[in-house]
Amino acid sequence: MPSSRRLKATGLLALLTLLTILYITHGTSSTHNSPFYTRTVAAIQARQSNAAREDLEAKQHQQRLERVEREHKVAMSAAKDDEVPPKPIPSAGVGATGNPYEQKPIAGRKMMGDGKVVHDASGKQEGDDGVAKVGNVGPQASRAAVGEDEEAKKEQQKVETALNEVLKKGPIIVFSKSYCPFSKKAKHILLDLYNISPPPYVVELDQHELGPGLQKALEKMTGRRTVPNVLVNGRSIGGGDDIEELHVSDKLMSTISTMGGKRIMKVEKAEPAEKADEKKAEMKFKA
Repeated sequence: MPSSRRLKATGLLALLTLLTILYITHGTSSTHNSPFYTRTVAAIQARQSNAAREDLEAKQHQQRLERVEREHKVAMSAAKDDEVPPKPIPSAGVGATGNPYEQKPIAGRKMMGDGKVVHDASGKQEGDDGVAKVGNVGPQASRAAVGEDEEAKKEQQKVETALNEVLKKGPIIVFSKSYCPFSKKAKHILLDLYNISPPPYVVELDQHELGPGLQKALEKMTGRRTVPNVLVNGRSIGGGDDIEELHVSDKLMSTISTMGGKRIMKVEKAEPAEKADEKKAEMKFKA
């Protein structure tokens, strides 16, 4: 029979083993629920999410820079090929053949420059199917269509004349809208952060009587309908985000100089207001 001392040692060892097991299991569960553990896990997860977000923003920024770089190269190559100012847009009524005296055929007839009227091969007017009609229905419909066509031509002619007049205002034209934040950003960069001579000419389309028509004409001319639309010698260099990218990548001055050619007298970065005030104060002090 084992002695009492051995029994006590065995019981004490079993009790210590049981307490150790209970401490380990309870300590693991309490550690996962402890404030220190939860704060540490949250901090690690936040750091990982911030790093992923920064990587995504860096990739997007790099993609924008690459897009601006491609547009810059295309603009420079186009400027090398053609440095001539844009030709005025042909007015409405001039045919695709370039003959200003030739009008579009109306109701099966074509009016030539010498006053002659040429009928179609069948010798009939448009819409004449040979069936008798009551009253003067056919000619009235044709006259109404001709009247609408004439009104559309007059409106288009007004828009083209206005656009040509705007393009003559300077080498840099900013088509903007007064309430658009992207337009404000582009105007701030071009007018406040740079000294450009001659200065960019701003057209607020929402305040112009032919604003919608000008916007449609710009879409046909540049392929861009949204505002702002910045034109240098009649070619678009983009909108607010594109101007910002060119400014951040320090390529705006070279783009304007290359595309503007001899029409651009000066383009340089403007000095901050504080330095300008300091120079004025120094000049006054010297005087």
